[in-house]
Amino acid sequence: MRSARGFALVLVGALPVVAGATDARADLLSRAVAIVDDDPTGGGGAPGAAPTTVDDLSTWAGPARAVTLPDLLQQAVRQAPTLRTARIDITIAEAQIEQTYARDDWHVRAQLYGQSSSSFISGFAIDRSTTIGATADVSRLLPTGGTVTLHVGSQYSRSTSPINAADINTIWSDEVSLGIVQPLLRGRGRLLYEANERRATLSRDAAVLARRLAAIQAVQTVVSAYWDLVLAERQLAITQSSLDLAKERLRITTLGNQGGKIPRSEIPAVQQIIATREEDILTAELNVLERSIALRRTVGMPIGAGELGLRVTTDLATRDATWDLGQLTERAFAASPELAQLAKQDAVTRLDIEVTENGLLPQLDAALSVGPTGQDESFATAWTNLAKFKSIAIAGSLTYDHAIGQEDVRGRARELRANREKLEVNAFDIRAQIAQTMARAIAQLELARRRVGLSERAILLANENVKLETDRFNLGKSTNFDILGRLEEMRQAELRKSQAMIDWHKAESVVQSLTGDILPAYGIAVD
Repeated sequence: MRSARGFALVLVGALPVVAGATDARADLLSRAVAIVDDDPTGGGGAPGAAPTTVDDLSTWAGPARAVTLPDLLQQAVRQAPTLRTARIDITIAEAQIEQTYARDDWHVRAQLYGQSSSSFISGFAIDRSTTIGATADVSRLLPTGGTVTLHVGSQYSRSTSPINAADINTIWSDEVSLGIVQPLLRGRGRLLYEANERRATLSRDAAVLARRLAAIQAVQTVVSAYWDLVLAERQLAITQSSLDLAKERLRITTLGNQGGKIPRSEIPAVQQIIATREEDILTAELNVLERSIALRRTVGMPIGAGELGLRVTTDLATRDATWDLGQLTERAFAASPELAQLAKQDAVTRLDIEVTENGLLPQLDAALSVGPTGQDESFATAWTNLAKFKSIAIAGSLTYDHAIGQEDVRGRARELRANREKLEVNAFDIRAQIAQTMARAIAQLELARRRVGLSERAILLANENVKLETDRFNLGKSTNFDILGRLEEMRQAELRKSQAMIDWHKAESVVQSLTGDILPAYGIAVD
């Protein structure tokens, strides 16, 4: 059997030939026939020997790198652009949630003001007044939608009498009050208070689901590409084994001809099949290299000189299992990231509808403010009077505001309801797609299992027919052409069996991806 490195080198040598690929292949075939004519073993030397290649091909292609599926999956999860983008989207969504916490902030507002004015008659000042003050307010939103404010103010006023300029009036006015403004209709309730956070949280949950979906898709893509490479290697091995059998047949025929027992006319048929198998091997080796490059691209491995071929070893055996279509479909519905994302979008739309319809209510706000005040010509005495609650100020108001019609709000609500209906339609379609994909995968699993059984039976029968045809040849009742036909039937049966087993594994990965089992099945954890 030719080593993995050997076939990688052959393929690398064939890649640079583009326009002259047909001529190059014909030249290889003609040389193979010439070697068979000159060498009684029919194999150009020892069976399975690596073909002659240019010295720098090994440097250019590099050895076929042995890889395992778990290692490939771990690398793909680390480097997949979709997963990296999904992680960034989650970070952005979490930052948006943090921004909504601003509603719990305390707002501090301070103001210092002053004013001075004078009145003159005939150039003489008859009135002069000065006012200097400072206020500070600390406010915070309430979960009910209202606003609570603590107000502190102090003001100094100085004025002269217009009758007697020497008569100066000075007064300090201080106040402390606690006020609240509460919407009674529009804007009232915890729903509006927490709307932005709930909306951002749903967006974050949708981003997490998107990352899970990206992980499932990335893993399934790698698994599919991996099995494609396994199939390509298996097809190459089967074709190589068929070539070895043909070479052995040529050796036996040649020895029989030399002993005078087999006519020379039996040799060309074997030489022809050997040339055909050499060409089939070139095609199979090219397919292995193409699958290796495709797998490298899927995983994110380097592709270039010295980094082309891959070699995988795995067990193709299938397993007997019972596949309950109804149960698996329900599990797929429950585990579907797409359906979960639509559910999050529906929750956001329902929230937007509630917030929008709240805008149809009239604005009716109640305001109340209460607190002590103090006045005196002395700053200290004014604050003492305030502290003793000698004077209390109470203020209240009820404000009503409403726009007739509000077609903009009503139109927005209708738009949101239509969007929600669209989400329901999309969810119905996705459920149908999941059910269809699951049914198809289960059917492929059952069909592949039966194909494997039939192929195994065909292989046994083909092997028996080869033995019978060989016995008939030894009795002079058959030809090498008949034996080689039986060998080809056995090769085709082995190829069909390998294809059926690969189809089984691919269908299993589809079922696992739909039910969400593909990530834990391969040890992939998504935060």
